[in-house]
Amino acid sequence: MKYYILRQNMSDDRAKGWYPSAIRHIDNWRFKNPSVEEMEPCTYTLDLYQDGKELDYSELSTYGVPIVSSKFKQALVGIPEVDEPYKHVVFEPVNIAGKQVTQDYFVMIVETQIDCVDEERSEFRKYEDNDPVRPDRAGDYRTFFSLVVDPLKINGEHIFRLKKRVGALIVSEEVKRRIDAAGVTGASFESVNGDCRTVA
Repeated sequence: MKYYILRQNMSDDRAKGWYPSAIRHIDNWRFKNPSVEEMEPCTYTLDLYQDGKELDYSELSTYGVPIVSSKFKQALVGIPEVDEPYKHVVFEPVNIAGKQVTQDYFVMIVETQIDCVDEERSEFRKYEDNDPVRPDRAGDYRTFFSLVVDPLKINGEHIFRLKKRVGALIVSEEVKRRIDAAGVTGASFESVNGDCRTVA
């Protein structure tokens, strides 16, 4: 199975699409490294950094947390991570502050993290023990110049974050196919299969 980094399409949509800022009254970093069972179900309020047309997929400006539409959510029905009883991806409703919208929106919370970097084929830099800013992250990936994942370590998962680099949201070829078929706006996919150069 092939895999891709899922991101907001900044090159095409930033000038005309909205750009979310942050969710109110909560530490937004919690959405990137959560335990789904510990997240209280509720409706959140989302502020926009830049207004514009509605996008089916966008990300919080600093945190890289997905904000998705009901169209996006519906496209993933049947993916094991989304459906009961497996369910390691949950969608909590968000209100877009000061914005009239044509469909419902959700924060997409992804619990699963997988250590699946093919280090022999990837180019990267890690945090070191003596890092002056983040010595607590020694051994984690600081940056990727080229990222390749090892499918044998993924065990058939369809949606997950990269362990030791939780900013990277990885999806399967099946997820990409569903999102493309649904005509979702705002999403871009970058291969992590070793067939192109990817920076994460």
